[in-house]
Amino acid sequence: MTTVLISLVIIGVLANYSGKLVEKIKLPSLIGMMILGMLIGPAIFNLVPQSTLKIAPFIKDIALVAVLFIGGLGISLSQIKQIGKPAVLLSVIPATLEGFAVAFLCMTFLDFTFVQGAILGFIIAAVSPAVLIPSMVSLINRKLGQDKAIPQMLLVGASCDDTIAITFFTTFLGIYMQSEVGKNTSVLMQMLLIPITITLSIVIGFAIFKISKKAIEKISNDYGKVVLVFTICMGMRFIEKNLHIEIFNSLLAVMVYGFFIRNYIQDSSKIILEKMNHIWKTGKLYLFTFVGMAINPSLVGQYFLIGIAILTISLTIRSIGVIIALHGTNLTKKEKLFCVIAYLPKATVQSAKASIPLQMGVSGGAIMQAIAILSVLITAPIGAIGINLSADKILKKSNENEEKISKDVNIIKENIQTKYR
Repeated sequence: MTTVLISLVIIGVLANYSGKLVEKIKLPSLIGMMILGMLIGPAIFNLVPQSTLKIAPFIKDIALVAVLFIGGLGISLSQIKQIGKPAVLLSVIPATLEGFAVAFLCMTFLDFTFVQGAILGFIIAAVSPAVLIPSMVSLINRKLGQDKAIPQMLLVGASCDDTIAITFFTTFLGIYMQSEVGKNTSVLMQMLLIPITITLSIVIGFAIFKISKKAIEKISNDYGKVVLVFTICMGMRFIEKNLHIEIFNSLLAVMVYGFFIRNYIQDSSKIILEKMNHIWKTGKLYLFTFVGMAINPSLVGQYFLIGIAILTISLTIRSIGVIIALHGTNLTKKEKLFCVIAYLPKATVQSAKASIPLQMGVSGGAIMQAIAILSVLITAPIGAIGINLSADKILKKSNENEEKISKDVNIIKENIQTKYR
């Protein structure tokens, strides 16, 4: 235990300084943390004790839950009404197009079957919550893109995007494994799990809010409120991961829980948000460093050129999917370009799922792992740097007066609608 605590303190200090170092050259701090993770992790210098590596998934979960909850606390009811349709389309179209594109490309470049290609495709297809969500939370705090709720739209879309990609991955992996023993799997039944998972996760997030609402309001101590809500959030994550409930996305439920607290216990939500931001400042040091530790750059050498070709084409198709999802919105061309950039980074899902096909004996599993890791090495820095460089230039900054006027207009609209219903 002492070894774990000492190593975590050292990792936290090093991550903090590595983040500040890359910020001096105008890069996002997470790049420095991920590079640190790769250097001290098992793939290169292997300096981190095994006991610390064993608890890394739990620490990553704490940080992810914190930032998803903060993301939910940053979304207002009026913004949800504004972003509903494009957020839904963003959760479905880009990941689906990219996943199937990779499947067909693997048939051409790697001589895979369609099912093998789809397994890899839907590992790659998921956008990274570890990269995108903290970036969007930062934009919300800086009041960038609030006139059209762009960060909120991307937050909601990304949280469902992962559900779809992981469901497709699990489906095609199941089809492969069943075919190996001569059984058939119903693709249609598996596809039905996607809307069921999203709907159930939203309902659970709302139900838990209703159950805990009075307790949150009654607690007078600020830290007591935070301990209660964060314990509930971690409980949802624990249930999904340890009970292996495939039709429940805890991260989406956590964000929904934060959303309802923001909109229906507003006084408490401000206190909770302030305290949660302190937790996130520490949590991000470990999240990005541990994500970096899961990356093994030495795996990608043999399939580097083929991987680059597959990723270039698939990311282009993904970007077209983002544009299709945003068709009919009031976003400018530059704002749509920003959304394309924000939807590029991959890290969390790829790091977690890359080794599973190989472990389960899928033919070509080593190749899948190599290309999945390559996708992280290429897209995580490009996406993070792209968001960082383009946000201030593309997104409009809101001021408090504009926000107050917007809220007043929304209240007037709602009153008129109520009166003439």
